[in-house]
Amino acid sequence: MQRANNLYLICVLSQLGTEPLLTAAGLRSSLPTGSKVYVRALNEPGVHPAGVVHLSDGELTTSLFAKVQKADYTGVQNLERELHFLSNVAPMITAENPMLRSPLPIAYYPENRLLLMEFVPGDSLKHHLFDVIFNPTPRRNLAELLQCAGQWLGSLHRLTRKSAVANPLHWLLEEFESERTSEAFRLFSLQSSYNELRRILMQCLTANPTFQRNLCDVHGEFTPIHVMVAGDAIYVVDFGNSREGFAYEDVGLFESFYDCLLPWRAVAGSYRMKLQTQKRLFLRAYFHESAATYWPADKAIMRWVRLISFARMLNGGQRRYSGWSKWAYSRIALSALRNKFARLCNAELNALKQLRPDTFADDTYSEQSAIYEPLVNPENVESSANA
Repeated sequence: MQRANNLYLICVLSQLGTEPLLTAAGLRSSLPTGSKVYVRALNEPGVHPAGVVHLSDGELTTSLFAKVQKADYTGVQNLERELHFLSNVAPMITAENPMLRSPLPIAYYPENRLLLMEFVPGDSLKHHLFDVIFNPTPRRNLAELLQCAGQWLGSLHRLTRKSAVANPLHWLLEEFESERTSEAFRLFSLQSSYNELRRILMQCLTANPTFQRNLCDVHGEFTPIHVMVAGDAIYVVDFGNSREGFAYEDVGLFESFYDCLLPWRAVAGSYRMKLQTQKRLFLRAYFHESAATYWPADKAIMRWVRLISFARMLNGGQRRYSGWSKWAYSRIALSALRNKFARLCNAELNALKQLRPDTFADDTYSEQSAIYEPLVNPENVESSANA
């Protein structure tokens, strides 16, 4: 499939022609020395064909990032939505803090379904945190990177907070009943737990039909994979799934990325900084920037969100790998993930069974300073970060 995507991207760029590409990049196409265009496909497969376009007018060279939407694509990710986010939402975050960025949109060709944007020459936050690196390079300040990621997401949710409200329990039920969530419980033989969790959720929704929370813009796929590190800034990328929703989704997905780490990545990440400390640094920065308070009702919602996010990561993991990586994932990683998911499921179910009847009816009985915490109480952040 990846080869087919690469060929599709090259075909679309060829149809557009060299001159429009050079013009979009700010190069001159009329130089007698001649111009060149070279396309480098991505190593990681994605929903849309994408790659780096290297351009030269004979004297100057530059690079753009290209993403194209296939004519027969019927999924939820949309390049026009990504263009809107890059043009109108992301600049608000950067205006507050120049270290928190996203690629600049360069040009959009609707007839070709082609989006050109700034190329960010860096590695992902996932690479810095979890990859097994054999060639030593200058180590980045991981605490600062995690804090920047939390600040970016907190700024997004704060700046785009809507006056419109909705009942997040409705959203939870829809996500919990989705195929990718129910499939994870079936895969790991946890159907009885799924039924009980769904029963409690239905009970909460029936008892609290008017429970409300404000909507905001969500990234939709906010994980360390989609945070690039370049120079003195982070760049959050891939907004094709951005939309209006609840902030829980982005927070839960970032946290669940840790729960679904392949064993060797978890070891590498823990060696650099304890994983619970990494989570805590991200969450503290997020809440400081978003100025949000997670009341007991929100904490209860996050228990379902963690399970939904874990299931989503499992679903993506099984589609992401091929070759020997797919063999390693199915033979080694899935066994470890089965145990993690079962423990998480049992912990969340036991907690939800103790849910107070008035949790969603009264948001005021908890201390206002209380914020959302990861499932396992982490070590003291300051001492762990300095260790």
